Amino acid sequence: MLNNLQISDAINRLLNQELVIIPTDTIFGISAIYSSSNINKINKIKKAKISKPLIVLISCTSQLEKLGIHEKLLLQEKITYIVETKNKTTLAIRMIKRKDIKKIVDSVGPIISTSVNFHGKETINTEKELIGFNKNIQVFFDKEPDDIHPSKIYNTITKLWVR
Repeated sequence: MLNNLQISDAINRLLNQELVIIPTDTIFGISAIYSSSNINKINKIKKAKISKPLIVLISCTSQLEKLGIHEKLLLQEKITYIVETKNKTTLAIRMIKRKDIKKIVDSVGPIISTSVNFHGKETINTEKELIGFNKNIQVFFDKEPDDIHPSKIYNTITKLWVR
């Protein structure tokens, strides 16, 4: 778990539109406040297509409305749900369970997060590799994840498991 000082620092950096690397319920993620410009920024760093959608982490179901999602989901641990917004676009949503990261998302609102790696390459989870990934991104490290599998993804529109 991140300590209170790390949580406060991460909140301040996110509110200042900085990217951070934080632990999630599954793996470490490059994260930022949810916005199209931050999605573009992260995809550029990862050398992925600029338009590649990223997972949005929320801390409570009331944040779904802010994202244009009126469907009330039964959000289960470590499952990402692809849902349709009121604008007929789709978002991948996951309810964060870690209490420390939940505090961050409670404070800043929904954040985008994606694995720390270059597109198509292995996910990075060791402290040394996370710090070396991008010197301009602050890393908030607590411990290496026990389970390094990405979340399962369920498409609520097609009713199919994507991953």
